[in-house]
Amino acid sequence: MGLLTYPECGNDVSERAATARPKQSRKIHPITWIVAAALIPILVWDVRQTVRESKSHSTSNEAFRFHPDTRQ
Repeated sequence: MGLLTYPECGNDVSERAATARPKQSRKIHPITWIVAAALIPILVWDVRQTVRESKSHSTSNEAFRFHPDTRQ
């Protein structure tokens, strides 16, 4: 695609477009990577522990549930 020229403003737009540097992508700071690498295993462990506790809690509550066929 070529440079654009507009007769009403001359070559200002085209000259600026030709000399403008491309925008660089932002880099992620190394400390951010370290914190993310440390937090992800902790969060996975916490979720696994929560699932285990909820399973063990639900099985222990089954003994205390009301069963109409055993009571009169």
